[in-house]
Amino acid sequence: MKHNLLLALLLIPFIMGAAKNNVSNDVIPNLNSSNSTKNEFKTINSIFPIAAGSIWSYDDSGTDLTATSWKEVNYDDSAWQTGNAKFGYGDGNEVTTLDFGPDATNKRPTYYFRYNFNIVDASTIQQLIFNTLNDDGVVVYVNGVEAFRSNMPAGTITYNTYASTAIGGSNENDFEQMITANLLQNGNNVIAVELHQADASSSDLGFDMSLISEVPDLPAADYPLTQESEWNFLDTGANLDNEPWTEASYIYEDWGRGFGALGYGDPVNTTVSFGPDANNKYITTYFSRDINVNLADLTDNVVFGLKRDDGAVVFLNGVEIIRSNMPEGDITYLTTSSTIVSGSDENVYFITEVPKTAFIEGVNRVAVELHNRDGQSSDLQFDMYIQNTQDPVDPYVCEDGEISCFTSIVPTEQTGIMIIPTEHRFQLLLKQGEQYTIGGGTVPGNNDFVGYTPIAGSSELGYLSVNHENSPGGVSIVDIHFDPSQRLWISDQTQAVDLYNDALVTTTRNCSGGITPWGTVVTAEESTNQGDANGDGYQDVGWLVEIDPATALVKDYGNGQEKLWAMGRMNHENVVISDDMTTAYYGEDGGTQCVYKYIMDTPGNLSAGTVYVLVLDGPLVNNDPSLTTATWVQVPNSTAEERNNIRTTAAALGGTNFNGVEDCEINPITGKIYFTSKGKDRIYRFTDNGSTIADFETFVGGRPYAIETAEGTFSEDWGDGNDNLAFDDKGNLWVQQDGGKNYIWVIRPNHTQNTPNVKLFASMPAGSEPTGLIFTPDFKYGFFSVQHPSGSNLPQQDATFTDVTFNASATVVFALSENLGAQKPIADFVADNVDVLEGDTVTFTDSSTNNPTSWAWTFEGGTPPTSTDAAPTVVYNSEGSYDVSLITSNVAGTSDEVAKPDYITVGVLNVDEALQNSLKVYPNPTSGILNIQIGDTNGEAVSIEVYDLLGRSLLKKDNVELIGSQNATQLNLTSISQANQTMIIKITVGGLSGTYKVIRSN
Repeated sequence: MKHNLLLALLLIPFIMGAAKNNVSNDVIPNLNSSNSTKNEFKTINSIFPIAAGSIWSYDDSGTDLTATSWKEVNYDDSAWQTGNAKFGYGDGNEVTTLDFGPDATNKRPTYYFRYNFNIVDASTIQQLIFNTLNDDGVVVYVNGVEAFRSNMPAGTITYNTYASTAIGGSNENDFEQMITANLLQNGNNVIAVELHQADASSSDLGFDMSLISEVPDLPAADYPLTQESEWNFLDTGANLDNEPWTEASYIYEDWGRGFGALGYGDPVNTTVSFGPDANNKYITTYFSRDINVNLADLTDNVVFGLKRDDGAVVFLNGVEIIRSNMPEGDITYLTTSSTIVSGSDENVYFITEVPKTAFIEGVNRVAVELHNRDGQSSDLQFDMYIQNTQDPVDPYVCEDGEISCFTSIVPTEQTGIMIIPTEHRFQLLLKQGEQYTIGGGTVPGNNDFVGYTPIAGSSELGYLSVNHENSPGGVSIVDIHFDPSQRLWISDQTQAVDLYNDALVTTTRNCSGGITPWGTVVTAEESTNQGDANGDGYQDVGWLVEIDPATALVKDYGNGQEKLWAMGRMNHENVVISDDMTTAYYGEDGGTQCVYKYIMDTPGNLSAGTVYVLVLDGPLVNNDPSLTTATWVQVPNSTAEERNNIRTTAAALGGTNFNGVEDCEINPITGKIYFTSKGKDRIYRFTDNGSTIADFETFVGGRPYAIETAEGTFSEDWGDGNDNLAFDDKGNLWVQQDGGKNYIWVIRPNHTQNTPNVKLFASMPAGSEPTGLIFTPDFKYGFFSVQHPSGSNLPQQDATFTDVTFNASATVVFALSENLGAQKPIADFVADNVDVLEGDTVTFTDSSTNNPTSWAWTFEGGTPPTSTDAAPTVVYNSEGSYDVSLITSNVAGTSDEVAKPDYITVGVLNVDEALQNSLKVYPNPTSGILNIQIGDTNGEAVSIEVYDLLGRSLLKKDNVELIGSQNATQLNLTSISQANQTMIIKITVGGLSGTYKVIRSN
């Protein structure tokens, strides 16, 4: 890149606050005052390059510093004064007036100035270009080495050396340019200047300086372009509306270079200028980067990730491809963004897919103009990455019956009740103040971690462990089982764990914890208050403690009841243990706030093992990882002293501070490790490769997400306070939040930050936070606590369909509604007989599911016509077919009506009048042998036929032979009656007939 010296001179008054790629991010106060200012801070962390009118440290006391190290980098100038250039006296245009001493005829000969700044990579700079206003003479040093002198004699310069000549008239305000080699170094740098008068009686003095650098051309980057890459930028307030700056032919002469993110007002890697007036900042800043592309390497669409605060227009090879948060129509350098960007939106990379056809083979030019919302905006920020589209992620399909199947609740501030999806119910299990059933006392408050430990692998019988985050702390054990008839959980007995004895002394702030694969509970002490009351060499508080829930006692590994000394003392938050029982992961919420790994000497035994702390290979930048790798560094933990001080040692070994590691969990599908950083508002994940890790990335957080609800789609900020984590068996990550709006979130397995898939499960009652979520082995039921709710919350129904109120800490179970509590009945019924004769009685039986408690029957053609009995009896007196319907209800609701049309058929039995007195059929009911007497047949043939109630013929006899004077016969119906409780007998004599209903006797 060629340097235009004339342009450099013209830009001197306008580059205040400008910063190239090697700058400090510290905010520098603007001391626009005509009076000198005493140093209000120890060291000025100034920006580079140096603009005219910048802030310098200075010494105008008349002290001779010749024999000191005043021009060296490490010189302590904290006692010096600070002020803005121009410095001097006697001209009337000074910003900071220097003291010439008590005698106007014998003014001080020399004044000293220092400008400190930081350089990240000095190798990117070719030459230094100084523009100096000096009245009368100066000697300029860079990091203690003389760079040049102007209007000064040759040879040794002392405090009493005068300038070679007097500067007068218009020359007093001229800037002289000097170009030197690059004398800068990586890290701290200082420009030191001594200003000399021409003589002791001179009427005026003046000094100002700008320093810019000549940097090599920025070469084309290889595709893909990563986050925080280096960009050309122009931050001078220039208007490029009529310049072809987006096209490949344009030469970026005198543009700066810097690594993203670039901007001001927020933490950035490169600070750019907003101009000389903080109340009228530049609206548009320009950025450009060339990228070398092999078209064969591109996917059909290319992802542009754009961080823009506030709005941006993006060009590719001179053609506009993206317009983000900008108005429609023509855009000029004074066009402001459509809306102001604030909060977490400032750090979001907005995703746009651009067709591959927009690129050309070889070098492509990406140009971006970034627009502020207005001239008073407090911040500005830009960064971009460009990459291939990722392989498509399989959509997440929610199967019926999975606990993670629900429609998100509508985002909300906390209310007086707990809000969960309509597909789910909860049941209150344990509440602060309840009496323990064993050992006396009451349940403490601040319910936190919840652990369900199954008995023999059961999802309906086990122990519930509940932490109490108090000082002193505690743990409750609840023996529970599931009653399938009521679909409710029953608490069989409750007791407190004995954590107060000579061996254990005490426990404090039992926060989160974990469940071991071998069926014990680990509770975590989040406090490290001092004390060794029993003199065993271990501090009493600050440990993990393992409990056997079956006995409600602390685990004994052979040395009596002890805490898990080998895992180290710290502000413990939780622990998760691998299924192979070899490895534990845990974090610290406070202190050094690191992530730890513990390898057990013996699988399934937490009392002895090796501790490691996680050390990232690159820093977090804007709370996101700069590299994807890290190392596990062993932390000594053999002695009591080492164990007591393990977190201090871990920090000294370089353990990465994640600012509040609230939980660690292992993904049951992928095996990746996930952990929360509450202070950074993110959940990170990685792959553990043993001594190192890979794939370290931000999984979720630090931005808003689109929440699809029954009332539409809402944008909801992730907020702060992501706390406890839990995975279900499908790989959904359940996240409990103890800040922000105190939600429970669910992150789908196919979620990425580029393609989010975030659900909102619950909002806690006012004043409370959700804690300690865990599932039963079959993942039908989940347990969590509601910690420290407001005492003025409102009643609401739980799965028992009675009112409960979250006015004290409590622990609940939740599930899909179909799995918890009474269910609305599904109505159904049967009748003991559906084909009857006139005058017969029918008994109806309710066969509804889900235990109805009330019934509403309707009987067409019956007596009575309606009933509210469970098993009503109805008489039908008229021939015909009749409908029957039923509606049932219970505490859960009312069923839909079940109606059975033409369900009951009523027939007519009759005997021809001529046979009324001659036909007899007996006994009735019959055990099988039926006697029939016909009397006088007048010689007519006799036939007999037997039917079932559906009219199907069971037996038929023609030309029946009658015996005796009474013309009798017998029918053996034994075999027929076994399958037919009721039969119809039709007897025909000539042209006459009689029909009878015969019932089988038992």
